Amino acid sequence: MRSVFFPRLVNGPFGDPALHVRLAYRGEALLFDCGDLHALPPGELLKTRLLFLSHAHIDHLVGFDLLLRTFLARDLSLLMYGPAGLADQMAARLQGYTWNLVDGYPFALTVREWLPEGIREVSFPAGRAFRPQAERLLPCEDGVLHTTPWYRVRATPLIHGDIVSLAFALEEPLHIAIHKDALERFGFKPGPWLGHFKDLVLQKADPRTPVRIPLLRGGLQTAPLGTLLKQIASTERGMKIVYVTDCSPVFGNFRRILEIAADAHLLSIEAAFAHRDLQRARLRNHLTAWQAGRLARLARAARLQVFHHSPRYQREPHALSREARAAFDGGTKPAAP
Repeated sequence: MRSVFFPRLVNGPFGDPALHVRLAYRGEALLFDCGDLHALPPGELLKTRLLFLSHAHIDHLVGFDLLLRTFLARDLSLLMYGPAGLADQMAARLQGYTWNLVDGYPFALTVREWLPEGIREVSFPAGRAFRPQAERLLPCEDGVLHTTPWYRVRATPLIHGDIVSLAFALEEPLHIAIHKDALERFGFKPGPWLGHFKDLVLQKADPRTPVRIPLLRGGLQTAPLGTLLKQIASTERGMKIVYVTDCSPVFGNFRRILEIAADAHLLSIEAAFAHRDLQRARLRNHLTAWQAGRLARLARAARLQVFHHSPRYQREPHALSREARAAFDGGTKPAAP
């Protein structure tokens, strides 16, 4: 399967949490958590259209000011999702600055916080000094926060001490594979038209919809969408990336992680402590590397990525990834005190 999601752990396993996911052919990206973002060049930051925040601890949100500064004078918008209370937290953060020179700025931040009764949306337009505007309540079914024809993002609440930390699943509804040999056989020239073709399939357009195809020998040909799909492409289960961080090592969290991470192509999950330090992991409300790897195995994840390592392991930087990999591969559980 050729990837349509290109994830990057911005700060490596020991740095602030931030998973940047570029969307193929879309010119945009999603960001899961917002730790230090200085490793991302401005061009990559400007592709960000959606920010999904697990919770508002400083190491997960400290990069927001850089993101805001990059967007501020541009005709762009940013949509931010997170747990209950986020809109009020962002209002307080934004009012910590003086905004007397932003009249007419087109940028706007929209915050959507997930509540038991739905999604509370609050808008913060730069041109009005980021004063909160236009509050409304939106429906939310089965934890689905955001949906487009090309992907959707679901959330599930995890317990992190006495607060909620959200885990997220980014899912492609259907994966469309283009067969290069078929393109050559029919004399079709690869190009941007293939993105339009995929969009029509994902939008469930009428199979009779005409598609204009550039030819290798020059000129154009028109073919019905349904016929073209049979000729040059095949479909399969869409890609799925799951992001899990900052959660207490308790059964309720394990159950929710297994539900949202089932059959993920990539599970990106925190592994803060070695399993020999299980008591400390419980005290700090984080997972051990063994627990992270075991959860990935039980969820039948195809790939495992661990991060959010405690700095106490920097002298043995690969120890936690090795422990997680051993659990993922079905190895013997290490002893814990």
